[in-house]
Amino acid sequence: MYERGENVSLVDTLVSIGTERLGVSASEIDDLKRHLDNNVGAKDVMKEIQTGRRRYKIQGVPFFVIGAVDKEESYLGSPYGFSGAQDSSTFVDIFEEIAGNLA
Repeated sequence: MYERGENVSLVDTLVSIGTERLGVSASEIDDLKRHLDNNVGAKDVMKEIQTGRRRYKIQGVPFFVIGAVDKEESYLGSPYGFSGAQDSSTFVDIFEEIAGNLA
């Protein structure tokens, strides 16, 4: 992807990633291209971005929101939100704390 020099803003690149790495089948390729070419879902994405900015005060990337959710995708307790590149131990500590709170 980006770290491999691939331009993820191009539809053909996204389709290649979908088929080669994410299991998008040949029968789904035309629908995926149409979806990406026509920006289907763009309004939903922008709505999610605005929600993140308001709820978590997101101002930059990367930004991570981690928390346990129930079947209705409601958070169980308060999620953790943090920005910037993080050491893997930060994620392990958060996952362990969340798991401990669920036990």
